[in-house]
Amino acid sequence: MKTKSIDEAKGFAKTQSLDKQYKDVAIYIIHCNRTGHFYVDTNSLIRLWEQLLGYYVNGVYTSEKKGD
Repeated sequence: MKTKSIDEAKGFAKTQSLDKQYKDVAIYIIHCNRTGHFYVDTNSLIRLWEQLLGYYVNGVYTSEKKGD
């Protein structure tokens, strides 16, 4: 799914992660620097112009840390 806001992407990812079909599956939130859109997907593969922001598993959000 593609959205223009991080809040909308987080809401969709959380709802999807609570679905029985996605039990124990990570739902990733990815930001595309080229288009400015946010993507919600079960595939964490990202391109050079994308950034992984975090993911939901069973309704619990985990943020990706920058640096270190």
